[in-house]
Amino acid sequence: MTNLIPLLIYLVLSLVITRWWSGRQADVGQLHQDKAKRFFIGGSFLNGPMLALTLVATYTSASSFIGGPGAAYQMGLGWVWLALIQVPVAILTLGVLGPKFLAMRSAEHTTLIEWLDSRYQHPWLSSLAIVSLVMGFIAMIAVQFIGGARLFSGVSGISYEIGLGLFVLTVLAYTLTGGFRAVVLTDVLQGVVMLAGLILLFGAILSQGTLPQLMEKVKAYSPQMLSPHGVNDYLGWPMMLSFWVLICFGTMGLPHTLVRLLAVKDSRSLKRGMVWGTIICFLMTLLPHLCGVFGRALYPELTVPDEIMPRLISGLFHPFWAGVLLAAPIAAVMSSVDSMLLQSAVSLIRDGVMKQYPRLSATRQIKLTRVAMLLITVLATYWAIEPPKMIVWINLAAFGALQAVFLWPIIAGVFWKNISGNSAFGAMGAGLISYLAFQLNAPLVWKIHPIVPALTISLLVMLLIHAVTPQANVKVLDGES
Repeated sequence: MTNLIPLLIYLVLSLVITRWWSGRQADVGQLHQDKAKRFFIGGSFLNGPMLALTLVATYTSASSFIGGPGAAYQMGLGWVWLALIQVPVAILTLGVLGPKFLAMRSAEHTTLIEWLDSRYQHPWLSSLAIVSLVMGFIAMIAVQFIGGARLFSGVSGISYEIGLGLFVLTVLAYTLTGGFRAVVLTDVLQGVVMLAGLILLFGAILSQGTLPQLMEKVKAYSPQMLSPHGVNDYLGWPMMLSFWVLICFGTMGLPHTLVRLLAVKDSRSLKRGMVWGTIICFLMTLLPHLCGVFGRALYPELTVPDEIMPRLISGLFHPFWAGVLLAAPIAAVMSSVDSMLLQSAVSLIRDGVMKQYPRLSATRQIKLTRVAMLLITVLATYWAIEPPKMIVWINLAAFGALQAVFLWPIIAGVFWKNISGNSAFGAMGAGLISYLAFQLNAPLVWKIHPIVPALTISLLVMLLIHAVTPQANVKVLDGES
């Protein structure tokens, strides 16, 4: 229990530092005159390094630092190869969509759904988007809670339930006391901590033996651990290619990463963000997954693969320093869950309640948003009470569901001037229904991930509706060409 003390000190210090930092920048940005918008989006304040850190910190999560290493522990280097597919995420998100969102910044949208609503002006589109976003985020938040609880429990020796309670209280302390700007600045600080902690952990693993020695131990457990297609050829080329869609191309449809584009300072920040984001994403993907593989050499008989990162931290470091190092994976989990919790609550209030009560004051909007955060936290905590052995599959399933709903409407919305709301709504509904149907019947032929046929059906439905319906006047947002 004593090794939790340095972690708790870090969490308190980072909370104080980021809130002070946020307060110092309170007058920066275009939206600071509107109290509600300042809480929800924070203005145009993200420079290149900040954009890169918050984007990658939000994208990497319990799945990347707990579930991913657990999968690598079980499947070997093939999973490391698969995970590296996501390295170009910053280039895709910032390079493809970033300039378009930056050009439309004059509209001062607060949420991604608000932008979709303004772009398509369809009576049901935002309702489907809100339901999909909130349900997908609740599942992903539950995964983060499981990962955080396992970290607290695995390193300190406390029970999973107590670890879950501690982590949930920590999350609430971070999200309830600050808005979007504070969350982003927290992501920046935690991104630095993540990277430093990973380098230290990887160095500690290499101190247990040379790289060839560790690889020989992994090979002795199972030669297939060194195969590019994993144990029992589970990671064949069809699955590899479908994961390129899921964790790389499809990330352009993830609301909690795209919302960062609404707060970018300028085009120079986008360019610098692409460079720094790619470098940081490479390190934050490669290092934890290699730790999972090498963990098989050091702790070969774990029954729950997701326990490998807590076991490495507690086994290779003195209890005090294990508590210090625990800040790295906790930062990874925190940087994702605070973003998803804030955005899901904001979407409920800003995109849902405000439509029914447009005269709601800014103070009341913020209060209702905090109430929504509490309700979402309760639901996610309930789902996290009885965790599965591996959380990576739940997180990837929720990833896919969000992409199936949002990807084509977002891409078409910025690149296809005369696409209609009916086409976008049809793509959303078809993507969600087909994805859930395929997910329930997984694994599919050749172990292709359900996201591939779901996105194919979604695109075909969007094109079909566009082809058979008369072309109406479609609103073109400021800055579109």
